[in-house]
Amino acid sequence: MPDRMSDLPLASVVVCTRNRSRKLAQCGAALRAIDYPADRWELLIVDNGSTDDTLAVARSLAQGNPVRVQVVEESRPGISAARNAGVRLARGEIVAFTDDDALPSPGWLRELVEALGREDAAVAGGPVVPSFDGELPAWFSDRFLPYLSAWDRGPEVHPLTYNDYPRGANMAFRRGVFQSYGDFSLDLGRQGGSLLSCEETEICLRVERGGDRIVYVPGALVRHLTATERITPRWLARRFFAQGRSEAIVEWRHAGWRGLRRGWLRWRRMAVRARQDRGRQSDGALYARCVRSALLGYSRAVTTAPLRVARYLPARGADHEWWPWE
Repeated sequence: MPDRMSDLPLASVVVCTRNRSRKLAQCGAALRAIDYPADRWELLIVDNGSTDDTLAVARSLAQGNPVRVQVVEESRPGISAARNAGVRLARGEIVAFTDDDALPSPGWLRELVEALGREDAAVAGGPVVPSFDGELPAWFSDRFLPYLSAWDRGPEVHPLTYNDYPRGANMAFRRGVFQSYGDFSLDLGRQGGSLLSCEETEICLRVERGGDRIVYVPGALVRHLTATERITPRWLARRFFAQGRSEAIVEWRHAGWRGLRRGWLRWRRMAVRARQDRGRQSDGALYARCVRSALLGYSRAVTTAPLRVARYLPARGADHEWWPWE
């Protein structure tokens, strides 16, 4: 851990954005308040084809800011392409990511950077706490929160393994991760109207298979701004469907046909259990519907991923026989 602020390594914070000018302004204000020397970090805002005034807001964040700010335009659609553009231009030894609808706490960046050094880790991430802009629907329950990016693993620093990794709104990597393991996969992550996810899961899995550490840092907190108007049963079913597809892509890429078979059986067991329990809780029927949607999404990807997604081949000496359920 550095003894002085001047000993902190240079860090790059990457924020990818598209058509969220108001939330980006809030995120920018939170980032200006972080407790990290202004000459030891930079902010890269990657605009991913915005059609509103987001690009203008991004450029305004550079005015009068003591921190070096770059505004990058990435024409290829998708969060993975935007993050990869940020990584290419980042100068820092540490590359941290948060979302344009997230508000990092003042100690966020310092906590992540210090944990990477103290824990000899390659990746670190902290809790993501939802901040709702209105009343939640009466039918909404806590078991839907993970599908809104909520994530909290308690008060202690500890290692993370598949499939419980840092969330995209709150994660930091040593620069060498991208040199050793490659970029975020373009087969995963939000793109247009798609709700695909798991791009951060997939790259963290490469890191774990390579023998490097991933840690949870409770002090590196981020609040995630969440619009309650989007939380409908239909949206949740779509979100579960996309989760099933995303997990199938990850498990095909890393474990092949065996991974797909075991993953499909896992979601099928969950669907059967949810159907059996649907009358025991007030949200039971909706949860059973959502899990069925995830199973359908996984099943759909079983037929498409082997045709479209390349298998991951780890470097020599890495874990070639990776399997998460044994």
